[in-house]
Amino acid sequence: MTLLISLIIIVIVGSAIFSGLEASLFAVSESRVHVMVRHKLRGAKALLKIKENMQRPIILIVILNNIVNIVGAMIIGIVATETLGSAFFGFVSAGLTILIIIFGEIIPKTVGENNAETIARLSARPLTYITTMLLPFIWVLEQVTKKFSKDRILVSEDDLHVLSQMGHSDGTIEADEKEMIERVFTLNDLSARDVMTPRTVVVAFHKDLKLSEIKGDVYKLVNSRIPVYDEDLDDTVGMCSRRELLISLAKHEDNKKISDFVYDALYVSEDIKIDNLLPLFQKERAHLAIVEDEFGGMAGVVTLEDALEQLVGEIVDETDYVIDTREEARKLADE
Repeated sequence: MTLLISLIIIVIVGSAIFSGLEASLFAVSESRVHVMVRHKLRGAKALLKIKENMQRPIILIVILNNIVNIVGAMIIGIVATETLGSAFFGFVSAGLTILIIIFGEIIPKTVGENNAETIARLSARPLTYITTMLLPFIWVLEQVTKKFSKDRILVSEDDLHVLSQMGHSDGTIEADEKEMIERVFTLNDLSARDVMTPRTVVVAFHKDLKLSEIKGDVYKLVNSRIPVYDEDLDDTVGMCSRRELLISLAKHEDNKKISDFVYDALYVSEDIKIDNLLPLFQKERAHLAIVEDEFGGMAGVVTLEDALEQLVGEIVDETDYVIDTREEARKLADE
């Protein structure tokens, strides 16, 4: 009788260990494991290797769990028949099944999910060692199941949206952090066309104009960089700096032409996405780009500030008398 009870306990404990371990491995996300590795937690590196190839350790756990349940049940059945007689075989089998379901499956998996990080980290190294020892056998089973597996997306944009909302609800992510996270995902949906200053409200100078002719306009400028054109706006030749114009006026160099201040401009397509525009501004060390339409003409201008506003919201300083230039352009078109 003692042997029978001991065998039942061994089977239930073995089933519980493998069930809890399986639940903990699935409950810990790979992104969370990367955080553990960054904080140098014990067993985190081994756990990361497991998460990067979950198929092998799961095959091992399933095999061991089934060996314990099936082989253990068979041995218990034999011992129960010899100890209690064949009349009690059915009662022992039914009782064992109930015990395994409750104490070998339900409770261990609940504990495994609730303590996933600790259990997964502590068991990662032993599990890796056992997997390595049984690798040839596991490899064969892996090839059999390979045709039924497919690559999966670990984290999608929708997942991150939901996670940011959940984090905000739980109080771990501030409202402004949540808003910025969500704004990041709009960068590849918006193009220069959506954020640019339309040509109808762009301030530009003809290259042959003298400073004396536009002195009043220069003093009224609020933009630090101004496009320069030849025949018309569709024939831009570059840009000039308000600072340099003001310095020349202060030196009474009124006879200088705008062409004397021209430097090369950055040209971009109106279809370029904001997530590509920001690194382009950084690479070219530029703050303003001339936006070209499909025919090569000027559609408008886009600034580094326009792109950054998609991340942090509207940026307005004391010189901005028009906050939304696109809205201003629509008003002018209506008039």
